[in-house]
Amino acid sequence: MRLYRYETKIIWVMVFLFVLPANTSHASQIFVKPTYSIYKNSTLVPNEKHGNKKVILLTIDDGPTIRSKEMIDILKKHGVGAIFFINGSHDKDMPEMIKEEYKQGFMIGNHTWSHLNLKKEKNFSKIKEEVNKNTKLIKDKTGESAKFFRPPYGEFNKEIKDFIKSEGMTMMNWSGAAKDWEKNTENEEVFIGNVMNNIHNGEILLIHEHLWTVKYLDKLLTTIKEKGYTFIDPNQITTN
Repeated sequence: MRLYRYETKIIWVMVFLFVLPANTSHASQIFVKPTYSIYKNSTLVPNEKHGNKKVILLTIDDGPTIRSKEMIDILKKHGVGAIFFINGSHDKDMPEMIKEEYKQGFMIGNHTWSHLNLKKEKNFSKIKEEVNKNTKLIKDKTGESAKFFRPPYGEFNKEIKDFIKSEGMTMMNWSGAAKDWEKNTENEEVFIGNVMNNIHNGEILLIHEHLWTVKYLDKLLTTIKEKGYTFIDPNQITTN
């Protein structure tokens, strides 16, 4: 009987030595990404008390375009997630690109059908059409509804925001930009400087799909990382 108990103990020790490291190794690979909320439609704040504040969310407006694929390749090279805020009216020129962006792991955001300034539009039916037509396109292309909505020119009012919320989307503007809609940003130093001179914790960074933006994107991402910032996955953002 004593010998049996002794042998049993040896067996259990062997099981412990061989099984526990495997389980411990597996457990160490389980990592839950921290989550963030949007403050005043334009800044990210960590939901955890001691969460990393030195983060950036990259957002890309007004596609899809002929430059979308090149942007995807650069983003994949850097392991950077992003939201492509699309205008549905551009889909006819690049009919497979929205689907490709989604397939490559990027989030698709609603930026209205034709980039209409919603705040200046007096006909609310037109506003709904601009939003809902884009919603349908995104759902048809990706199988999912957009989680985030960006109003063209950053212009909206309470009625528009309430409507967007009723449609299941969260309003998202920006708190930093390359200002690549300005002619002088075709100069690399100006382009990079517009971002780096104002970079801050929790920034939602806006860029577009311009030729010069694509040209300088690789260097921009490298420069931001060198300053110690982390790009977050849009899925880390909690919605309403």
